[in-house]
Amino acid sequence: MTTGMPVRRRYLVIQLRRLRNAAKMTQDEVWKALGWGRAKIQRLEAGEFQRVKAGDIMALCQLYDAPEPVAEELVQIARESRTDKPWWLQYQDVLPGAFVGLEAEATMIQEFSIGLVPGLLQTEPYIRALLASSIGNSEEQADLRLESRLERQNKVLGRSEPALLFAVIDEAAVRRQIGGPDVMRGQIEHLLEMGCRPNVEIQILPFTSGAHAAGGLPFTILSFSDRNSADSVVFLESRGDGFYLESQEEIHRHRLIFSRTQGSALSVAEAADFLESLIG
Repeated sequence: MTTGMPVRRRYLVIQLRRLRNAAKMTQDEVWKALGWGRAKIQRLEAGEFQRVKAGDIMALCQLYDAPEPVAEELVQIARESRTDKPWWLQYQDVLPGAFVGLEAEATMIQEFSIGLVPGLLQTEPYIRALLASSIGNSEEQADLRLESRLERQNKVLGRSEPALLFAVIDEAAVRRQIGGPDVMRGQIEHLLEMGCRPNVEIQILPFTSGAHAAGGLPFTILSFSDRNSADSVVFLESRGDGFYLESQEEIHRHRLIFSRTQGSALSVAEAADFLESLIG
């Protein structure tokens, strides 16, 4: 059976490429500087490895002048790659920012959202209202979170070749008055605007649909290759960070769940009409 790249390996590859690009170095310059063979750095950045040496990652991070927290995180991932971890392992200690990095590399995103509008489709006032209601956020932290979320939207949907986004949003998310009527009106208008983009499809799962395949569990499927349907991961969000499902059985199951949930939802055209009705 064809399998995709495990989450930790993919995240490590993404970060190594970004660090090299930030250092303005070519692969040839890297292997020559470290005394490696050309194939070694090529295999590392292609994810063509089962195990990776922590010492090699340390050497790369030093060469790239990586920030200490980033270097520590990547070295820890390298160490973890030498042990077998169960597919349900939570990565919050090893990959605290993994979802954003993986999302930015995805070519297709399928998301089922319940209580809130998906992060990629939130407006700035909506985000501010959410952050204002969160416990433990200082004003400075709230500003940083707002900035990062807007940057996340731009990197995924604003790039030259944006990801395909298929969103099924529970009716509760567009009924809930986050920030009040004016903020919600702007948010719904934004959903209508985003739904007109060729790479974005928005459906609404109405209360009248009753029981449905997804139940009460929001999830996101990230796919990284149009050629290899197995090259995907499922992200289940939790109050902390969340966790990833990598097995092909789980990926197939969640794709089937998403497909059936789409079938229970309003069509794209019906969803647009529904959203229009909410703002009169």
